[in-house]
This record gives sequence, C-alpha cells and structure tokens, in this order.
Amino acid sequence: MPARVQQLIMGLGKGKQTNISTAGTTFLRFKKLDTSLTTPKPVFENDAAEIGKGHEFITQTFPSHYEVANRLEKYASAEFVTWAVAFALGNIAQTGSSAPYTYTITPINPGVTLELPYFSLVEQVAEGGGNAIDNLYVGCAIEDFTYQFNFGPGRASSKMTVNWVGSGLLTTPSGITVPALTTENNMLAASMSLSVNGVDYVSTKRILSGSVGWKNNLLLNAGFYPGSGLQNGLQVRGRMEIGARVPSFQFTARLLAGSPEYTTLVNQTTGTATLSVQHDANNSVSFSFPQMAFQVAENAEADGIVAVTVTGAPQYSNSQNTVMSVTTLCGVTGIAQ
Repeated sequence: MPARVQQLIMGLGKGKQTNISTAGTTFLRFKKLDTSLTTPKPVFENDAAEIGKGHEFITQTFPSHYEVANRLEKYASAEFVTWAVAFALGNIAQTGSSAPYTYTITPINPGVTLELPYFSLVEQVAEGGGNAIDNLYVGCAIEDFTYQFNFGPGRASSKMTVNWVGSGLLTTPSGITVPALTTENNMLAASMSLSVNGVDYVSTKRILSGSVGWKNNLLLNAGFYPGSGLQNGLQVRGRMEIGARVPSFQFTARLLAGSPEYTTLVNQTTGTATLSVQHDANNSVSFSFPQMAFQVAENAEADGIVAVTVTGAPQYSNSQNTVMSVTTLCGVTGIAQ
C-alpha cells in the first residue's frame, strides 16, 4: 500500500564524521516543512555524439557518477540553526559543562583546511510493515543556508532553509535507529533585535523583513578525482572543498525622510551589523558582521507602506579576522564536534 510523506523520519548527523567516507553514529531527529525526499541519482553517459556508428542515435550507455542533494526548510529553532550554521561555517567552539551550551561559530580558515565537517543523513519512510525508503547518506556537506525573518505572527516569522550535497555514498537499509524527536525551541521574529551601522531598527519599529545567508560554492566536480572511489560501478566524491564563499545580508524597513540608508550607501559608510533572535534566555542565535557596507538601497512597498530594501555588502575585518561570526545558545551538546 502507498506511504504518505508525513511518515518520513529524518535524522541529521549530530557529530561530524571522522572523514568523508565513515558514517556518523549520532543523530538528531527534526521535523521539516518541505515535502522533498532525497533521491540517489545514478548518472549515465551515452555515445550519441560519438562518430563511427553511422547515425546520431544512442547505442550504449556508460556509468558515470552519483549525484545526491536536497534541501531542508524549517521554522527556525535554536537547535536547528545551530546545527546548520555549525556545519556550514565549520569552525566551532563549544563551551559550557551543562545546558545551555554556547557555540561560537566562524568560517573555516582556508589556510588550515578547505573541507567542512561532514555529516550523515538518514531518511526512513514506513510502508507495508517495512520501509519504502531507508537510506543513509554518508559524507554530506552544506552548500548554503538562509535565515529569514518577516513581519506577521507565528513560527513562519522566523525560518531557516539549508541546501546540502552528498558524496554519493549510500547505505541501504540504513541500519540506523533514529532517536526520538529533538525538543526544539522556536525563535519568533518578535524577539529579534537588529542594529546596522549604528541604527537600531527594532526600537524605531521600522524593520519589516530580511535575511542572513551563507554560500560555500562547493567545488563539486573536483570531488571526482582519480581514485575518489566507486559505488555500484559509479564514481563517488572523495572530497568536497569550499570555493569562493559568499556571505549575504538583506533587510527591508519603513522609509524615513532623508533615507539614512541611501546616505550610508552613497558615502559607503561601514559599521557593525548584529541580528539576534531568541526563544528564551537559554535558547538564542546572534549573527554578527564586524564590517558592513551597503551595496544597494531601493525604494519598495510592504503591506501598503513605503519602504526601503537594503542589500548589504559584508566585508572582511582584519582586526577580527572574519567576515561573520555566529553565537548560539541551546540545550544540545556536541553539534559538529
């Protein structure tokens, strides 16, 4: 009999793998919003373009490689945002001997390593007394994340989206017993504080929406190097290295006379930008940009109110040796450790 997508059980690796090909052993179980299911895609080549057959049609196919990728869309909980940012940025320091645990997360130093911490991911869907799907994806890395906030009530005011890529290594059946659902502490946008270049956008009640993002531009083709490995005769990735990483910051606020945003843009004034959101004193996330300029400031409309949409240009700070840092508090220990 058919299975419903609501039967999906998803486990995300809590600790980092020792290497790309060794599966993780600890998992966090999360709910999500999107209905996408991961598919291991074997890719085959053909001989259609080859000369000598006497025609232009395919006569043979040849195994090439595996492609595995998917996205995760969730309401923004302190636990999931910590997980996503830790595996996406890669340089993690955890403090605290008991909950809440403090995570200080910054981008990895390419002078030390080009590889992010890898994680495993398991998907299971029960059907007919067994499993229609029971796959363990080994050696996964985060391509990008976006934290979004918006005006309006409820959990939808604060969301997190992650895109991840797998090495192609697959274990089925997974052999994993996924733990109980992780207790999540959702962070509503109503708890947010936002200061950009000396302007407090919350105290003036101007802020409407915005986002913080990070993209790793993983060098995916370079992962298929000679000797990277085979599975079922198809090549799998033996590494996933970061490319030219891109931080992003954007917000929309109600427009004031004189538009301080336009003045900041024209003068290319730089300052700090800090966005913090929390569930309570023990569960929170704070994104910090030590040096922020404005790249675009456009007049806009939001819910009938005249507004301005600003695209930030995060800059690398030589004094702090980073372009962005994230500090989180949550009750889960050992994330990406």
